[in-house]
Amino acid sequence: MKKFIFVFSLAILFISCGQSPEDKANALIKNELRKTLFKPDTYKPIETKLDSAFAPFDDHSLYEKMAELAKMASEIEDLEYKMKHAKSSMAIWNDPYMSAFGRNEYNEAKSDFNDAQSKYDKLKEKGQAKYQELVDLLSQKPKFIGYKATHNYRADNNEGNTLIGNEIFIIDPEFKEVLYRCELEEYNQIQEAIKQLQEEIQENS
Repeated sequence: MKKFIFVFSLAILFISCGQSPEDKANALIKNELRKTLFKPDTYKPIETKLDSAFAPFDDHSLYEKMAELAKMASEIEDLEYKMKHAKSSMAIWNDPYMSAFGRNEYNEAKSDFNDAQSKYDKLKEKGQAKYQELVDLLSQKPKFIGYKATHNYRADNNEGNTLIGNEIFIIDPEFKEVLYRCELEEYNQIQEAIKQLQEEIQENS
C-alpha cells in the first residue's frame, strides 16, 4: 500500500512538472473565476497570454496608494470649495453695523472656514507624504514579482446570456496563487495613470 501511495505521489509530481506555465496559469485562473461567476459550469476559456509581471507597475500596493491619493485630492477639492463659500459668506456679513443676526451668520461662516482650513492643512500634508511614497516607489528598479496573464473567456450571466470577459491576473512566481485581478480595461487605465504620474514627477524634478 505504501509503495502504491509513493508511486501515485511521484506520478502527480511528474505531471505537475510537465505542465507548461500557461497550463498552470489557466488552472489558477479557472479556480479564481469559479468563485465569482454566476454560472461557473458555463465557463469556457478562449485565450491566455502570459508575460512577466514587475513591481512597481504590476504591484497592487502601488494601485492602492494611487487610489488613496486620488481620494485625498477629491477631498481637498471639496474643502477648497467649502473654504471659498465660507469666505464669501464672511465677506457678505462683515459689516461694522451688522445686526445680531448678521453677527451670528458671520461667526458661523468663520467657524466653517476655520474648520475647513484645519482639515485642508492636515489633508494637504498627508497628501504630500502619500505623493512622496509614490515618487519613491516609481523610482525603484523594476523587480520581478511573478506573471501577468491576460485571459479572455466566455460565461453565462445570471440571466443566461453568454458574455465575454477579458481580465488581467497577476500570479506569483511559483504559480501557487493569484495575487491580484481586474478587468483589462481597468488595468489599462491604471497603467495610463501611472504613465501620467511619471511624467508629472519628471517635470517637477
